[in-house]
Parts: sequence; structure tokens; C-alpha cells
Amino acid sequence: MTPPPRCPGRLRTAVAVLRRHIMVWRRMFLSSAVGSLVEPLIYLLAFGFGLGMLIPDVGGRSYLSFLAPGLIVSSALYAATFEGTYGTYTRLVPQRTFEGMLATPVSVAEVVIGEALYAALKGTFAGCAVLLVVSAFGLMESPAALAVPALCALCALGFGGVSVLVSGLSRSYDAFNYYFTLGITPVFMFSGIFFPLDRLPSWVRTAAWFNPVTHATDAMRALCYGALNLSILGDIAWLLVFAILPLPPAIRLIRRRLMP
Repeated sequence: MTPPPRCPGRLRTAVAVLRRHIMVWRRMFLSSAVGSLVEPLIYLLAFGFGLGMLIPDVGGRSYLSFLAPGLIVSSALYAATFEGTYGTYTRLVPQRTFEGMLATPVSVAEVVIGEALYAALKGTFAGCAVLLVVSAFGLMESPAALAVPALCALCALGFGGVSVLVSGLSRSYDAFNYYFTLGITPVFMFSGIFFPLDRLPSWVRTAAWFNPVTHATDAMRALCYGALNLSILGDIAWLLVFAILPLPPAIRLIRRRLMP
């Protein structure tokens, strides 16, 4: 008799891990919500209104309108990254939450997938918070912006998976300084969030094409502006690959940490 496929059951268990994390998160929901709303508002005021007064229109739009979609992406990126690093490492080492989970019918793969899903959820929440802020300023130009949460989830899932992988490699919280300084900051700065990439040298533009944040930012602007074309399909395909690739090595690394 052919055994039933494991994937649906594995996904259900990973969702159970996600639900466990959500139950814990509810205790800190208010502080998380306030932070997700206040930080993008500060960025909008400082860069959009302050710096924007000194910058001419970008692509026929005000600098504030140019910046807003990128801020949605950056909020999803950083929220997922912080959860996949500091949050995951805390559950892995000091709290030893993973060891408790593995004492139940939960596999390492299901724990890791649950962690990535939780990071994606936190990133989606942060991105949607920014969406509310920029919508209040009248910066959303198209009904296609209703698809923004799905794009935030896809981007956050990729960076959540990479961050869980980094947690599997790290031996202390200090190791995350390297990841944020050498990894996250460059992809954040050279992604087209703050300035158009077409004004940079060709080798920088080529390197930026491999940056998943570039594709997320391009797709986000297409949704926010209603400028939908076939290129957004390429951006989404790139992000799908980026969301899947980190999971197998992350599972192996976490398994090695838990079962040496």
C-alpha cells in the first residue's frame, strides 16, 4: 500500500508551530503594532517631506510617491529578518523551545518551516502597517495595491528563511552584526528604494539585479502605481525562488544544532 503523501501533514504541523508563536506574540501585539506604524511615519516625514523638498520629481512622480512603495518593502524585510535572527535564535538556544517541540510529534523540518512562516507573518504585518500609513497620505494610486500584502508575504518569507539559516550558523547574538552589516544593509541600500538604479554604474546595476529586494521594490511600485506589465511576473518568479531556496539548508543546519 502506498503511504500517503507527507507534505500536507507536514504543512499542517508547521502551521501549528506558527499558531504557537502567534499565541505568544499576542501578548506583545500592541508594542509591535505601535513600532510598525511609528517608524515608517518617521521615514516619510524625514525623507519624503524633508529630503523630498530638495529632490526634483523622480520618473514624473514626487519623491514621496517614489519612496512609499520601497518603505513597504523595507519594513517587511526588516521585520522578517529580526524575527528570523533574534527571535529564532532565542527559541533555539536560550529558551530551548525547539527541543520542547521535538519532544512532540514535530520534526525539525516542520519547526523550521513554522519559523519561516512566522517571520513572513511578522514581515507582512509590518508591511501592511506601512501600507496604511502611506494610504493615509494618498500615495496609493491603483486598486492593484490590494495585492501588496501578498507581495510582502513573499518577500518576507524569503528573508525569513535566510535569517533562520543564519541563526543555525550563529553561535551568539553578536554574530548577527555581520549579517546585518554585510548582508542586509547593502541589499537594502542598493535596491532602488531611495534612488533610481539606472543612474548607477552598469556593474552596480548588474549586481542589483541579483538582489531580491530590487525585484520586490520593482513589483511593489508596479502594484502601487497600477503600472502592471509582464516584468512583474519575472520579479515574482525571482522572489518565489528566493523564498524556497533557503529552507533546505536551514533545515539541515538547525537539525545539526539540535541533533549533533
